[in-house]
Amino acid sequence: MQVNFTFDKAAVERWGHALEDVHRTVKSLFAVHDLPCVSAGDPLAFKDKGHGDDFACMWEIILSLLHSDWFMECAASCVWQDEDGAEDILAQAGKVRGVV
Repeated sequence: MQVNFTFDKAAVERWGHALEDVHRTVKSLFAVHDLPCVSAGDPLAFKDKGHGDDFACMWEIILSLLHSDWFMECAASCVWQDEDGAEDILAQAGKVRGVV
């Protein structure tokens, strides 16, 4: 399992932050669960460790980001990849946020 993020630099700056700040924030969320950052550039990517709770931890992080206004305004992409293929998480965000 892997999740890849890209961010709109102009949107990040409109929120008064630098892209590096956003990357650091997202990295810190995954670091709490010791989920490795496998690409620190563009895209910013995190991978599972092969443990049974990795799926739940990764989704907990993703869901918390999807509920954050700054993330929804600044994220250009959020793509989940696993053995079944890739899924555009931002396309599903309305369901998560309660918007139909």
